[in-house]
Amino acid sequence: MTAFVTSDLDRTLIYSQAAAGPAFATADPVCVEIYRDAPLSHMSPASHAGLAALAAATPVVPTTTRTPEQYLRVRLPGAPFPYAICSNGGEILVDGAPDPQWQAHIRGLLAALPAGLDTIAAQLESRLAPEWGARLRLVPGLFAYVVSDVRVPGDVVDEWRAHCAPLGWSISQQGRKLYTIPEPVTKSRAALEVRRRLEEAGALAPGAPWLAAGDGALDADLLEAADAAIRPRHGELEELGFALPHLTLTASRGIDAGAEIVAWLADRAATAVPVPDPIKEIR
Repeated sequence: MTAFVTSDLDRTLIYSQAAAGPAFATADPVCVEIYRDAPLSHMSPASHAGLAALAAATPVVPTTTRTPEQYLRVRLPGAPFPYAICSNGGEILVDGAPDPQWQAHIRGLLAALPAGLDTIAAQLESRLAPEWGARLRLVPGLFAYVVSDVRVPGDVVDEWRAHCAPLGWSISQQGRKLYTIPEPVTKSRAALEVRRRLEEAGALAPGAPWLAAGDGALDADLLEAADAAIRPRHGELEELGFALPHLTLTASRGIDAGAEIVAWLADRAATAVPVPDPIKEIR
């Protein structure tokens, strides 16, 4: 029996030196991403080897809020992956290329929202104070996010969340980044589509359990949809005290948590048993 594995990347499987924590100095980390001629993202040797072995044994789908371009900078062990989920579910990559069928599906869902990206982006930009050093970034046709020199104040985030909720947009604050994403663009929605395609192709048994990992609020729906899930003891979900009956928490933080996550996924995949009523419809 194989499993269906979906995992977030940043601060779940891969880590910057800052996010890796004190263990970075002794972890002998493996660099998996170079950006602007400098090492950016790393894995521990154990998680690097473990992910390669896991991907060889069962379908693994990298699932990230990164754009396709940002995702393709990462050299994950076990690559190439037939499927990857990017832009928080707004893009499905098939053999490294965006899938036009999924793009059309998402465009149809977003067209029904009360407010489009241009409107949301303008309203968000009007709330950014110059002293924050905030830069507005757009993922064309999908969502907006802000990168700032300081964390956007909580009262501003709360007001923005209340403003966006009736417009069909959700908010996630991850350190100095603030994401504003349309509610139909979720990791779980895209993961269900990838699962359907894998089952249809005979690459995944219909009863295979779904295993998921993630650390941020944008991973919450992914963890909820899975049959079993794991998150590290750091990140946005840790700050929120996020818990589920089928959710495991790592014992460690930082890059060591990444190794725990890969080991947990591998162990669960190796001992997988069929799920009585596998999910068959995209929600």
